[in-house]
Amino acid sequence: MITQRNKLLSLGLALIFSCIFPLPSKVLAAPQAALFLNPGSGTFLVGSTFDLSVILDTKSNSINTAEIEILFPSDKIQLASPSVGQSIIQLWPAPPSFSNSEGKIYFVGGIPSPGIVTSNGVILTLKFRVVSPGDAEIKFGSRTGILANDGRGTDILGQKPSAFFKFLIPPPLGPAITSPTHPDQERWYKDNNPIFVWPKGAFANEFSYEIDRDPSGVPDAFSEGTASTASFSNLSSGIWYFHLRAGSDGVWGGVSSYVFKIDSQPPAAFTVNVSPGKRTANRNPIFRFFSTDSLSGFSHFEMKMIRLSGSETSEALFYEVSSPYQAVILNPGRYQVVIRAYDNALNTRDENTAINILGPLSKFIDSEGIDLVAFFLPWGLLVNVLLLIFVIFLVMIFLLWREHRHHLKHAFIEDIEHISSFIKYFYQKIKKAYQKGREGKELSESEIKRRENLLLELRHAEEIIQDKFKDIS
Repeated sequence: MITQRNKLLSLGLALIFSCIFPLPSKVLAAPQAALFLNPGSGTFLVGSTFDLSVILDTKSNSINTAEIEILFPSDKIQLASPSVGQSIIQLWPAPPSFSNSEGKIYFVGGIPSPGIVTSNGVILTLKFRVVSPGDAEIKFGSRTGILANDGRGTDILGQKPSAFFKFLIPPPLGPAITSPTHPDQERWYKDNNPIFVWPKGAFANEFSYEIDRDPSGVPDAFSEGTASTASFSNLSSGIWYFHLRAGSDGVWGGVSSYVFKIDSQPPAAFTVNVSPGKRTANRNPIFRFFSTDSLSGFSHFEMKMIRLSGSETSEALFYEVSSPYQAVILNPGRYQVVIRAYDNALNTRDENTAINILGPLSKFIDSEGIDLVAFFLPWGLLVNVLLLIFVIFLVMIFLLWREHRHHLKHAFIEDIEHISSFIKYFYQKIKKAYQKGREGKELSESEIKRRENLLLELRHAEEIIQDKFKDIS
């Protein structure tokens, strides 16, 4: 694993070198220095090695520090030798370190003041081994700089072009191998049960084969039989090689090799972030997501949105998206959002999130139920909850009546007696007042009739109250 270095290390080294020796007062700002990879291009066979040199052209500037990061495709090539060979670098405050799994090389080197001026200075030479076919780019990383010998550690690096290579399968020395499960030797597959087939040939009567991680592997001299096919199961992920040679009566021919790449692991887990939030009145929310894949490499994302509320019944389909993705005018309602990540072997990983697009008139009630912010309550469940509350209320009323019925009955009887006494009192007062008001006067027939009707109604009300009182008692 490469240790992370801060650029202050490079700056500090430049200042130290500048303090030890006299420095020129002028800084040559142009033209800028350049870094090159030599060779800048080429074609190599799988299993072979090649040297790659890092060349510095200071463009007449004096420099004292080189910080360099090199990135290479780890699925195509591997660093075969950690030796740096001959170099213009004299001090290594951060010695070269590398990671074949991450495809990185990093180092910081220095030259004491007055530095060095060169047009073709070799900083280091690396030896790579080709492990699989395909096109490859070797380039300088972001942590790359050339510091001038000016006392300020000015980065004067300008050009730093990449190198491009093509890696090919070597021509077979033995039988031609094909694979129905892994037909393309440059592609990654998630199938970890490979099958290989080959022609028998006119003279071959036995075959020897093996699989390993070595592009230059050679099968042993023991026959595996006469069948012209081989299969393997449950292989682990990575780059594999199938080696085969044909024999006739104990005499073995040349070796043919077939590379196949397996990645049966899904992309890395990820989260889906929603802006401005998962519960919003914004009908154009923005979704952000990110994932990686360490073997075959990450390919792309797909998305589908499932409507959880409303009358839509059509099946949602996946469509390709990139992050950030902004939805287009979603109708109010609840949605299940599914983001699917693909790697180059077509493995997938799904991550889900639920969003609620609020309507303009109501943020809490829709045709499906009530949104209580913390959770959603459908109408069917709400009705059941209300019925349960009503039943509990009736039970409580019954228990209270059973516990306090004698007290309630006594209080009700007292109220009835008070009402009855009031009606009697009211009846007598009206009768006396009416008689007093008409003393010495003869009543007309209509007045007599009205008086009798009133007295009759009061008497009838008193009788009804008495009857009800007897029923309760």
